[in-house]
Amino acid sequence: MNNTHAKPYERVQLFSGGGSRFAYYLGSYAALVAHDLKPDVIVGTCGGSLSAYLVNLAPDPKDLQELMCSRELYRVITAIRHVAPDEANRRLKIRYMTQALKRWQLSKQRGKRQKQQQSDSYKRLLDELQYLAMFRIDNEGQWLDELSHFSPNHNNLYNPTAPEIAIIASRLYQAPNQPSNQTLTTDSSVYDEFKLQELLFAPPCLAVSEHFDEILNAPAHTFADRRIHQSVNIVKQWEFNPAVRASMADMYYLPPTHIDDLGWCLGGVINLTPIELACQLGQTVFAETKAGYDSWLAAPAIQRVFGFDPNERLAQVHGYESAEMLSLADSAKTYQRVNQLHWLPFADNGQQLAGQQVQKRFNIKQLTVELIHSDYDGFVQQMQAQWQYGYQRTTDHIQQHGL
Repeated sequence: MNNTHAKPYERVQLFSGGGSRFAYYLGSYAALVAHDLKPDVIVGTCGGSLSAYLVNLAPDPKDLQELMCSRELYRVITAIRHVAPDEANRRLKIRYMTQALKRWQLSKQRGKRQKQQQSDSYKRLLDELQYLAMFRIDNEGQWLDELSHFSPNHNNLYNPTAPEIAIIASRLYQAPNQPSNQTLTTDSSVYDEFKLQELLFAPPCLAVSEHFDEILNAPAHTFADRRIHQSVNIVKQWEFNPAVRASMADMYYLPPTHIDDLGWCLGGVINLTPIELACQLGQTVFAETKAGYDSWLAAPAIQRVFGFDPNERLAQVHGYESAEMLSLADSAKTYQRVNQLHWLPFADNGQQLAGQQVQKRFNIKQLTVELIHSDYDGFVQQMQAQWQYGYQRTTDHIQQHGL
């Protein structure tokens, strides 16, 4: 998609990650609405995709707060659980621990890491992601169905009164690994190499626009061109339940999920903060600053699966400046900023919301990472604290910048 001053939307908001602290996005959205800055489109990734779906169901902030604190949403969140001791034998648990250590070691040794990436197979990686994921979702096929009655349409489609929604995920697929001068054969081994591709579950306006005549490029391709496809796979017809599940399927947390015509889908971490896309979509963009990835688990896991250092990508995101070449005279061209890019200060949400989220605990005896869900009253308190954090930080930014 080439830069042009003709944007399909006026305002874009990114919900980029969040995990179990997903409700601060809802408070941030409410603050924008309260100041007549309601986004026209929301781009959700990982936990932010669930937040985007909640906004689609209840775009009015009062209704959104009711949904956020509902028992229905509480049941959705508590359906995410750790693997029970009888679901994984000790051998698999030890395998997870040794694999985590191996990923960390490889992340420190660039040469060995690249050699391992070249020798990885589709089957090996898929098996690893399926069997070593720490968490599962109960009744996964109907996971979000209970929330649908909050929508006036009572279905899994768009709410016309809400901002349009886009969701980022990724897919894993087999690619030929034979030299180009070899004759194609039916030997399955030549398709053993895997590749990944960014997915964009596109909003309605964009799905029918002329922008799809142009190619969207995946930013992570520049960091891992042998592993990540250059172009983005545009999904025009989709439903929220599988798209949200796909976006949240980050490696070693939730297992991949299968979607017809796309194959095995992974999480949105392939492009967690799609700032380039946002600036192509809208005139005014509300994004968030993010903390760096920890060097023990998160960064090595992303590097193992996606082939790039997420902190390098994060630095690129935070340093992004949207500028476009505009013709100001027949014989002269100059750069002129045409986007209003607002970075909401959310990088400290982990510290500010400590204790206001689903807790994790390592069980040494069982060799598992356990999820500790609060009771319903505790869940409501967590949601309200997250909402208030997002609302206040966004309001402060709006006032400081005179928006």
